[in-house]
Amino acid sequence: MATATNPGTDGKTNAFAGVKVPKIDTNALIDSYKKNLEILGLINKMSLEVCNGITKLQSAFVKQLVSDIGSIVEKGAKPSDAFARFSEVARDSVVKAINNSKQISDLITANNNDLTAAITKRFKESIEEAKTLVKK
Repeated sequence: MATATNPGTDGKTNAFAGVKVPKIDTNALIDSYKKNLEILGLINKMSLEVCNGITKLQSAFVKQLVSDIGSIVEKGAKPSDAFARFSEVARDSVVKAINNSKQISDLITANNNDLTAAITKRFKESIEEAKTLVKK
């Protein structure tokens, strides 16, 4: 008994003969990936800037604290006066630490808001790009 075959297939039937594969705009796909990489670069850059900002704030805080404590010792005051001055410096340092923490928190919050906005924008753009990648 003979079986029907497609010409040029060496007697084998082509299982995918009826499947239509959409054409993909490879240039648009590459552009989309480039934009995704750019947003990742932006995320890394902004994160590094926040880390640097935090480091600068903390460094300035510690430098000021060391300077304040050093000024107590340099003045050569009586131990009771030095202790009173040290108590003032400690109290001021706690207030500065709280303010420093607030600045750091504000810096991180602002950065997170900027990053969220950038990622959301890119995500929306990616959805639109995906719709146009497949040529109709």
